[in-house]
Amino acid sequence: MERIVHVCNGDSTADTLSLADLPGEIRVWADALDQGPLLAVGDAEHYRMRGEFWASRGGSAADHAQQLATWDKGVDEAAAADELILWFEHDLFDQLALARLLSRLSRRGLPKTLTIVSIDRHPDVPNFIGFAQLKPEQLAELWARRTPLSRDAIDEAVTAWIAITSTDPRALPFLVRRVKALPFLAGALERHLEELPDPTSGMSRTERQLLAAVARGEASLTSSVQAVDPRYPITDVVLQHTLATFKTLGFTDGTAVTALGRQALAGAIDRVHEQGIDEWRGGVHLTGRGPVWRWESRERRLVEK
Repeated sequence: MERIVHVCNGDSTADTLSLADLPGEIRVWADALDQGPLLAVGDAEHYRMRGEFWASRGGSAADHAQQLATWDKGVDEAAAADELILWFEHDLFDQLALARLLSRLSRRGLPKTLTIVSIDRHPDVPNFIGFAQLKPEQLAELWARRTPLSRDAIDEAVTAWIAITSTDPRALPFLVRRVKALPFLAGALERHLEELPDPTSGMSRTERQLLAAVARGEASLTSSVQAVDPRYPITDVVLQHTLATFKTLGFTDGTAVTALGRQALAGAIDRVHEQGIDEWRGGVHLTGRGPVWRWESRERRLVEK
């Protein structure tokens, strides 16, 4: 009997898939690679670094590391299936995961048939964010239209993962212009670059958007930011961490934007130079008061400042 395995990036999608009456097993792989360090290291060191990072946000480093190892083991075992279907959407969260998994599968051995379901919109969902918004029958319809992953697509993912895990981000703008076989990867890589500080305020795109939403007094910060940023729907983890950072920097008093925060929004002060930074963007560790790598969005280029 043919063995089929579905891999998706989240328990919510897995739960809905389980109701779609599709053949095969369902496995979850859900590390949020948009957060924390990503370096070209072996599995043990990767799990240790990622586990320690997630423990800084809560929980046990050992437990986080074990979860990451379990997810990887599940995908490694799934590679022996007759068909492996990857369910990964258009956004940064999913595209980083897709790059890592395809890079890993390429090294360890590809399944007999490797297919993908990947979309950035759905006719029945006006403000599409992800598979979790869909009903079981809608996922079943998408499965019927899954597409094979070409060798070019796999090679693009491998190349992208090398660039993402590099301590030097200068290959990324080049890849944004070159990748074609994976339709949403270029946009995700550019969105990844937008999480670097900008040259003026020293804030990332997410920080600027969220601080502006706080300044406007938006009732729902999540909805406000997601409405203008479809390639990076903000999660509760990112939201809470960013709000805590604002409070630490003195940009908010916990409820409203301060005078210092308004200066930052206006670009009158540089957050990095004034107060320093300690954040990871893939393999790039942004630390100290500069110079650090920054992304100039209008000119779409990297600068060090």
